Amino acid sequence: MLTSKNNPKIKSAKKLLSRRGREKAGQYLIEGPHLLEAALEAEADLAEVFLTPEHEADFKLVNQTLISPEIAAELSDTQRDQGVFAVVNQDQKASFKPASPAVLLLDGVQDPGNLGTLIRSADAFHYQDIYLGKGTVDPYSPKVVRSMQGSQFHVRLHQVILEEAMASLRAAGYCLAATELNDQAQALETYNLKKHQKWGIILGNEGNGVRPEIIAASDISLYITMLGQAESLNVAIAGSIAMHHFLPN
Repeated sequence: MLTSKNNPKIKSAKKLLSRRGREKAGQYLIEGPHLLEAALEAEADLAEVFLTPEHEADFKLVNQTLISPEIAAELSDTQRDQGVFAVVNQDQKASFKPASPAVLLLDGVQDPGNLGTLIRSADAFHYQDIYLGKGTVDPYSPKVVRSMQGSQFHVRLHQVILEEAMASLRAAGYCLAATELNDQAQALETYNLKKHQKWGIILGNEGNGVRPEIIAASDISLYITMLGQAESLNVAIAGSIAMHHFLPN
């Protein structure tokens, strides 16, 4: 059992709580039985598994290591740890080439909960390629990982320069729709985006929306009709509505 926070394995795992540590190692940390089960079911590439004694019988893995409750507290970024951790090798795709007819593009989504929810919705509605532009929060940060609830194992996350990804997608025949209320925008329910066979939905920053240059590079702008008094919708809610409305066949 590992009991020292100075153990090399523990020191390496703890570094993954920071973005710099994750980028340097090409790994990230997951916590909790549910996420470990999701990772195992998806055959994710696990470098290490750490368990406290109370969870030793729950998993029988070749690379599992027992840790003390004190070490579990060191590895967790929450006040109450779950006693189960795994180091996951990141599966980042350098290529822009999508494998699904419907894709999601995010332009500076900064809130971890919003990003995690959007990735879960993309998983649920079969938008299997997600393009994360500059200014979007790190998808492997602990808060996003908790919010994704394992959906990162079922989609492909592309961290890209959004303008370059859009050019590549358009060259591949994708129609790109920005969700933005402007003078040229059409109501989402009045436009048949699916007629294009392949399409992408673009969502913007929580405060500023989609950047003007991204709107200019898109094929169409769409907005969600609202009948009540709310001024706007949360980006995760708006994105989920749009993806569900344009479900791929």
